[in-house]
Amino acid sequence: MHELSMAQAIVDTVLDAAQKNEAQDVLEITIEIGQLTMLNPEQLKFLLGVITEGTLLEGSEIIIEEIPVEIECQACDFKG
Repeated sequence: MHELSMAQAIVDTVLDAAQKNEAQDVLEITIEIGQLTMLNPEQLKFLLGVITEGTLLEGSEIIIEEIPVEIECQACDFKG
């Protein structure tokens, strides 16, 4: 369910930006997802494909980039 609500929010945001910029077509959607979001990129991509049917976004290439986790320890200054 988390992926569904996130996918709908992404579609709503992209459609709003397209409308504000008077876009006639959207060729690609690039999404950056942090590894700790607990989102399944493949499931999200599938849901986006379904939700965009019949919209300006239908047929757009969906690119999902996973952002690696970086942790910084305040006590020992470890970064990794």
